[in-house]
Amino acid sequence: MNYIQYEESRPEAVREMLASAPVAYVPMGALEWHGEHNPLGLDGLKAYALCAKAAERTGGVLFPPVFWGAFDTVPFPFTFRFKRRVVKGMTRQMLEQLADWGFKMSVILTGHYPPSLIKLLRQECRRMNKQGRTLAIGVPEQVFAVDLDYYGDHAGMWETSIMMALRPELVNLDLLPAGLSSLERMKQLGIMGKDPKTHASAEKGQMAIEHIVNGLATVVERALKEQNDRAIEEVYRKYAEALKIFSPRIRHVIEEALDVHSLGELLKYGLWSLKNLR
Repeated sequence: MNYIQYEESRPEAVREMLASAPVAYVPMGALEWHGEHNPLGLDGLKAYALCAKAAERTGGVLFPPVFWGAFDTVPFPFTFRFKRRVVKGMTRQMLEQLADWGFKMSVILTGHYPPSLIKLLRQECRRMNKQGRTLAIGVPEQVFAVDLDYYGDHAGMWETSIMMALRPELVNLDLLPAGLSSLERMKQLGIMGKDPKTHASAEKGQMAIEHIVNGLATVVERALKEQNDRAIEEVYRKYAEALKIFSPRIRHVIEEALDVHSLGELLKYGLWSLKNLR
């Protein structure tokens, strides 16, 4: 194994990894409802597994997933919700301490990705990069899979497919009713995106995993080799371009990400989201 798990390592193992592969992988998730068919810790489990696979290629130290502190979570049972400042303070202090220890690259990969969190992580990582002490990237996994039309969902086709590929024993599609519209799935089950009952598969999940891991490992290797944040900024720019509101492809993006196919549906979807996802 090319990487070590921080919580199971003695200090000398961390020192050795800092000398050979000074990369810190910090998976971020939430404790949040993901439909009746998925585990409540899906986001962190997913991010941890993806970080582990990238670390196999680049080397480094894999830290335990951050489950606590998530904000802008869904208004469903068994879901924790915290103030935004909790994550901001924790992220800043974590990045600064990793730099103090000697890590040359810190990776925060989040499986929980409201736009507010994506923006926060990007800002905090850019802050570190400007200091020049270390490099840092903070992104949701889908930034490396937009070419698959994966723009992020919640308990929908993509998240469910990834979990089916990673931990199939934790997924039970039989618990989902059939024939619900996208709005009904969101309001009744907290599912946002294409219907996992009819569209999710381990094969799709494995395809997404391979794209994400390859993209993440590539940007880590390039940033370390070039010793600058050029590769990191390219990732941010590509993702922002894919979600650009005035892009000719924005209708396609909305249909793929939300399974919404009319302006009326989109307005209802947006109103429910604004009311419930803050």
